[in-house]
Amino acid sequence: MTAKTASQSAKKSNKSWYQELFFNRRRPHLRALPKDWQMPDSDDAYQKQIHDDGFVSPKYWSDDDLSQYPVIVHDAYDLAEYLLPSYFEYSQKSKHYQDRFYFYQWVFVIGAFLTTVAGAIATLLYIPPNLSVAATAVAEQSQNLNVINWQQVFSIITAIIGTITTIYTALSNRHEPQKRWGKTRRLTEELRMHYFTYLSHMEPYNTADRLQRLRENVINIRVKEQENV
Repeated sequence: MTAKTASQSAKKSNKSWYQELFFNRRRPHLRALPKDWQMPDSDDAYQKQIHDDGFVSPKYWSDDDLSQYPVIVHDAYDLAEYLLPSYFEYSQKSKHYQDRFYFYQWVFVIGAFLTTVAGAIATLLYIPPNLSVAATAVAEQSQNLNVINWQQVFSIITAIIGTITTIYTALSNRHEPQKRWGKTRRLTEELRMHYFTYLSHMEPYNTADRLQRLRENVINIRVKEQENV
């Protein structure tokens, strides 16, 4: 086990059971994640991002001396120029749509819960019209003392929460974040597959025009984004 793997395992084991809960790990951002990926200003920052995503970066590769393998270094720079920008673009879009999907789901679940609670309280505070005269008098006296009609207040709260939940549910259905998340993630992983296939000189990247084929395949993948699939 490498030092990096051991460090990752130690960090994972130190997480509490609460941190591992689905509702904690999938807690959305109140402010949406940016949809568009911005290329880092410096090459060092870009190479660091490449390394952090599990790709080959000659500047940050620590397992071996890549200068002994000029073909790998050349391929890595070609991929960083022609494939990885599209990869990071789709990866960022995927994270954005994933975050929005979970956000809408949280709004729906919490909104439905609060609507139920507020509606139940309003129902408990409701005074039926067929109460006896004595009971009605007592209820009116109680209402005069409290001034505020809490039954009406909770009825209004129920209506407001229900309306907000309905609006966000409609937005979710319209924007289809789950579908877009799945689509962009699929394209992202398809680009990842092409990355390592190119780096390994496997078919279809085992010919003299391999770079041209790579560029064509990246373009074809970008075209798929516009298709309703």
